[in-house]
Amino acid sequence: MSVTWLLLVVVAGVAMYAIRLRQQLQHYRVKYRAMKNSRDDQPADAGDGERLDALLVSMNEAVFRLDASGRVVGANVRAREAFAMQSIDLPVSLRQVYRDSDWQEAFQAALQILPQSVCLPDMSPAGAVLSPRLAVLGAGHMLLLCVDVSEQRRLEKQRRTFLSNLMHDLKTPLTSLLGYARSLDRFGDDVDFRTEAAAVIADEAKHVNHLLDVLLTLDQVEFSARDANASCCLGEVLQYVLELIAPTCAEKDIVLNAGEARQSELLLAIADDELERVLTNLLVNGLNYAPVDSQIQVSVSVSEAVCTIVIEDDGEGIPEHELDRVTERFYQVDKARTRKNGGHGLGLAIVKELVEKNMGELRLANRAEGGLRVEVCLPVRETV
Repeated sequence: MSVTWLLLVVVAGVAMYAIRLRQQLQHYRVKYRAMKNSRDDQPADAGDGERLDALLVSMNEAVFRLDASGRVVGANVRAREAFAMQSIDLPVSLRQVYRDSDWQEAFQAALQILPQSVCLPDMSPAGAVLSPRLAVLGAGHMLLLCVDVSEQRRLEKQRRTFLSNLMHDLKTPLTSLLGYARSLDRFGDDVDFRTEAAAVIADEAKHVNHLLDVLLTLDQVEFSARDANASCCLGEVLQYVLELIAPTCAEKDIVLNAGEARQSELLLAIADDELERVLTNLLVNGLNYAPVDSQIQVSVSVSEAVCTIVIEDDGEGIPEHELDRVTERFYQVDKARTRKNGGHGLGLAIVKELVEKNMGELRLANRAEGGLRVEVCLPVRETV
């Protein structure tokens, strides 16, 4: 995924929430005005507020009804839950509902310029992130609509972290490449230096190429459609991947025990290049974190037209509280260890998206005896 695309996604997300806020506020303005017109423009009374509160009950977002001074005179169920208002009697000052001095200062400033629209800062009750919008409904009523943007803000934070890490990951090898390229002009006659420079340039270029390849793969996974007729032989793809990573296994004295799996003639409902990417990422991940002179076990089982590929290593495993998040894009358990092993926190995200794209499931669990157990469940292609 390109940096430009990441930025466009963030901007588009913000724009969509702004449009959503505007549409909901307009919707309830229309309903409120219709309600008022049906009462022949009579003066506002307590019944107006009750009818307006009834309109807000069905809303999934947190909504407050405020009077002209900004006091809370009505709140729907979602608002009471989000701000822990179950035991608070209305009307009540908004300061008692949300005790944030900076936010309250911005809210008071917004009251002074109504009905002009103003953007209020996010609210963070009980760990959630809400994006508020204030609007005048008329007859002394105001509406404070708070849209839950917790997931959006979390993803934005992950993208910012990812972009920061990406810039660092690119800058480090490019600095080395530039430094050695310049030094070759001065010390090119030194055979030892040329040998060292060639090795460093090759390693850093490989690192940059790997990063760009991962980003390109993410982009392809996101926008490519699933081929309903795709199929591949599990044994053939696995054998190819095992041969591909055999040199790395030899360097670390790690035994890859694939047993009968490499002889499997099962046809899976997934393209061969996609299964290759899944198996490569998982086995390389195991190699990166498995100790020297250990073993990685690969096994296969079939049940009800579903093939389960199991990969187990003897490494450190993953902290239990991280297991549910390591397959998220841009998420890294240990940035220092990830960089050391040549990864970028995207390998498992690619695996999950490829597996789910092909109607499969990815499961991760720590082994009791140590190490990680990965299960890839994929549908078996029916033969005619």
